[in-house]
Amino acid sequence: MAKYADLHLHTNASDGEYSPQEVVKAAYKQGFSAISITDHDTLSGIEEAREACQKLGIEFISGIEISTVWEGKEIHILGYFLEKADRDFLEKLTEMKDSRKERIKKMVKRLNDLGYNISLDKVQEIAGEGAIGRPHVAKALLEKNYVKSIKEAFIKLLSPGCPGYVPRYKINPFEAIELIKGISGIPVIAHPGINNDEDLIYKLVKAGLLGIEVWHPEHNELLTNKYYQLAKEYDLLITGGSDWHGHNKEDTALGIIKLDYKYIEKLKRKKKELSLITFT
Repeated sequence: MAKYADLHLHTNASDGEYSPQEVVKAAYKQGFSAISITDHDTLSGIEEAREACQKLGIEFISGIEISTVWEGKEIHILGYFLEKADRDFLEKLTEMKDSRKERIKKMVKRLNDLGYNISLDKVQEIAGEGAIGRPHVAKALLEKNYVKSIKEAFIKLLSPGCPGYVPRYKINPFEAIELIKGISGIPVIAHPGINNDEDLIYKLVKAGLLGIEVWHPEHNELLTNKYYQLAKEYDLLITGGSDWHGHNKEDTALGIIKLDYKYIEKLKRKKKELSLITFT
C-alpha cells in the first residue's frame, strides 16, 4: 500500500483555523502516513500534534515556517526536525511573535482611520492563543461585512501596497537557515514559485539550504517540473505539502498534495547524517 505525507500544515497555534489535534485527525481521515505541522514562527502546537499522531499511528515530523524578507520580497523558510530547539532559537521566535502583535495593532489603527470599525480586542479574540496575524484581521473585516471573503480582504486591504497593510520586522532567509541548522534541523525553501527567484535559491544553497518545496498548490505543472529539476541540479531534498490553513486560507485543501513517502525516507537519512556530524 502506498504511503503519503503532507509536510506543510498550519494550526491555530499560528494562523490556521483548527487545533493541532483537529489537523492531525483530518490528516488521518485523508490516509496520510506522515505529516509535519509548520506553523508560522512558533513551535507551540508541536507537542499537541505529536501526541495526537502517536495515538493515531501517524509519523510526526516537527516543523516550522519562518517568515523572512529579502530585497523587498517575502521568503518563507521551512524547518524540519526541531527537537533540539535551544534558548537562542526560542528567544528569536519570541521576538518575532512580539513584532506580529505590534504590527497588527498598527494595522487595526490604520483600518480604523480608513473607516473600518474593527477592534484589536476582536482580532485577538479570533486569534485565540495562536500567533496573531493578517488572517485574523481579515476574519474581523468579514464578520463586519466589510468584505465578502478573506481573499477579498487581502486583495483590497491587507497585502503589500494596500491601504491597510503594515510591514513588520522579519529576519532574512540566510538568518533563518542559520537558526535552523544551528539546532540540527533541515532548512527548506517554501513555495519558491511564488517569487520565482532562481538566483536567490542559488545563494541560499551556498548558505546551507538543504531542500526545496517542489509540490505546492501555488505551483502549476511547469513550476513543479522546474523546481524538481532544480532540486536535482543542486542535490536538494524534495518536499511538498498543501499549506492547509482550514478556511483561513482559500484556494487550497488538505489532500490535494500527497508527497510520496520515499521523500520522507530521504529527509530522515539527511537528519541522521546531520546528527552524526553534530556529535562527532
